[in-house]
Amino acid sequence: MTGRISIALVLLSALFVSCAQRTAQRLQEEIGRGHALYEERRYSEAMEAYSLAETMALKAEDYHSLGTIYQKIAHTYNATGGHSDEIAYLDKALEAFEKAGKPYSSLHIYFEGGVARYNSQDYASAEKVFRNTMFQAHQAADTLLEAACLEAYAALCLETSRQDPDLAISMLARKANELKCPLTCEDRGMLAYAYALVGDFKEASAWISKALQSAETPSETAQAKFREYQVAYRSGDEAAALAALEAVMEHGNSLQASSLQRSVESARKEYQAHQLELSQHRLRSTRLTVAFVILAALAVVFALTGYIRYRRLEAAKALAEEKAETEKYMTIAEELQGRLKAASKRLPSEKHMAIAKFDLLERLCEQYYVYEGTDNLQGKILKEVKSVIEGLREDPKAIKGLEMMLDRNCDGLVSRLREQMPKLKAEDVKLFIFAACGFSSTTISTILEKDKGIVYNRIWRLKGKISGSDAPDREEFLDSINS
Repeated sequence: MTGRISIALVLLSALFVSCAQRTAQRLQEEIGRGHALYEERRYSEAMEAYSLAETMALKAEDYHSLGTIYQKIAHTYNATGGHSDEIAYLDKALEAFEKAGKPYSSLHIYFEGGVARYNSQDYASAEKVFRNTMFQAHQAADTLLEAACLEAYAALCLETSRQDPDLAISMLARKANELKCPLTCEDRGMLAYAYALVGDFKEASAWISKALQSAETPSETAQAKFREYQVAYRSGDEAAALAALEAVMEHGNSLQASSLQRSVESARKEYQAHQLELSQHRLRSTRLTVAFVILAALAVVFALTGYIRYRRLEAAKALAEEKAETEKYMTIAEELQGRLKAASKRLPSEKHMAIAKFDLLERLCEQYYVYEGTDNLQGKILKEVKSVIEGLREDPKAIKGLEMMLDRNCDGLVSRLREQMPKLKAEDVKLFIFAACGFSSTTISTILEKDKGIVYNRIWRLKGKISGSDAPDREEFLDSINS
């Protein structure tokens, strides 16, 4: 009896495994069928296949396959211009891959979501995604994803209303130099436009030539021509700009013609089915018209309500940004105060500009907290604090004072740097002084009015110049800006 029960259990187990295998095989076949239909641009049929596969994956609790299905549905929506649905399904794919315990797939889907948000012009959300992805890809040593994220972030820097061409250039330089990833035709076009934005039209022209030479497809050629139009327009060469724009328009017309040719056969097949539905649509048109009027009225009400709420949120956001800026400047002021105070203790007999600024900062910081809650007085004090901090950017006397303190405190550190590296630019020497004084990256970026990323890159390049030099004290110079 026991032997028969064992045999029955074995048979049941084998039957269960066989059913599960057949279900998994059928699921993968359905996903493959949907992808084949997608490649043939039969999007409505592809969606039907993906929907059937979704039902099967949910029933089997196969979250990895479910994530793949949602990703492909998102791609289908992207092909048909449904960016909001694309984002929604990429978010579903991310959730499914996380449930399946697939961090690699999750990170790549997260990045795809950022690109989709960028394409829908939600630049703030896209920037947040790109920042997080760059950090996580760097931590995971995923060079290809990090390079793709740098490229996408660079494009965002050139498309937003607050363009940052310097940051775009530094990101593409990091992709090529640090990650050793070759620049694409699109990358070179972006570099050309970025250099045009900063007024370096010679460099912009060189990168446009490289972009056109590396273009391998008509689409890439059109992208490079569009960048050529942007560069020519900014340089004032209207004839070249018009010629480049005409080339882009010709490419767009050819794409529309080929797309129309592909669509004719599909449209013919769908015509008869649409005719059957036409009579029903006509019967419903009156009801839809009434519903539309009602919805339009509701939309006006919601729009007004939304506008009022938006104005309130904008006001709250502006207040929060003002508060954050105040805290940033006061923190920087206290840092400068501490650094200059520590350095000035070794200069009791001299009263230089930098020490005078320390005295002023100390008094201003004390007054700021004394008058805390008094908006008018605090605002005036903050304005003076900003003036002192920003004065370090252009005031030669203040920079000279910092240099004097470093020389006295560190056995002629800056003088030795100038003597041993006479070809070092004045801007590099200034950056060296700020870093050697122990100023944080936030403080340096505020003084120089540069993004932190640009400051990091400049310090990194400065370290490279020092380490590659023949200066006898180069190790001491490097230690002073590494601490």
